[in-house]
Amino acid sequence: MSMLWHVGYVAAGILGLAYVAVPERVHAAGLDSLRRSTADRSDGSIAPIWLYRGLGVLLLVVGVTGLR
Repeated sequence: MSMLWHVGYVAAGILGLAYVAVPERVHAAGLDSLRRSTADRSDGSIAPIWLYRGLGVLLLVVGVTGLR
C-alpha cells in the first residue's frame, strides 16, 4: 500500500477523533454558508452535534480498518 493511502487513513482517524471528542468546536468552526441561518435554527438543538459524532465514528472506523 502506498504512503499516500496511509496518510489518508491517518488523517481520517485524526479527523474522526476530533469530531467525536469536540463536536461543538467543529460545528462552530464550520463554514457559515453550510449552516442554517440563526433565524431558522431552534435554540438548544443538538442534532448537528450528534451528526458530527456519528460522522466521527465513521471516520474512525475508516481510519482504523484502513491501517490494518
